[in-house]
Amino acid sequence: MGQGQRTLNDMNPAAKAVGLGTRLLRLINLARVQHTQAAGICVTSPGLAIGSGSKKKVLITNTFLFWDSASTLPKKKTTAEIDFTATDHDVVANASAARERWYLLSIVAAGTVTITAGVQGAVGAGTFPATPSGGTPIGAVRLEVAAGATDFDATTDELDEAHITDEYYNFVGVANPLDLSTIPAALSTG
Repeated sequence: MGQGQRTLNDMNPAAKAVGLGTRLLRLINLARVQHTQAAGICVTSPGLAIGSGSKKKVLITNTFLFWDSASTLPKKKTTAEIDFTATDHDVVANASAARERWYLLSIVAAGTVTITAGVQGAVGAGTFPATPSGGTPIGAVRLEVAAGATDFDATTDELDEAHITDEYYNFVGVANPLDLSTIPAALSTG
């Protein structure tokens, strides 16, 4: 029993009779555990979609809440359009088979949203990227490039071009997307 419990329980016979000090300490410890478990999660949906100002970008359509590892209260992020990074995010086409690549969107230092690319592969074999250190995952984009000679060029291609299939996933309450056994089945596409 902690010092605070003895003091509270000893000060008031009614508090001692019901173990109020012990109960309060349990509630405080529960709140600490819940805060630790909530750190690094998106609380409400960012509503990821194709950009409206620029179809080359990923749009965050909703103002949403997230809980980073350093906060005691949820933070808010407003709508924004996020750029892919030139060449780092390209997908090289294959002449005979479609290719895919997963992209993780996460909030890092100072509320900046960043895109981290996984390793491209055949459809169903692209790898999902890890969350950057200190980042809060908010969603993912899966791009599929049709078989043929046309690559996805992250600098110039719009996400609705004919050789590209794009899917958007929102992470609500997902602390580590790599823990999910099957990414698409476990995520919200809305």
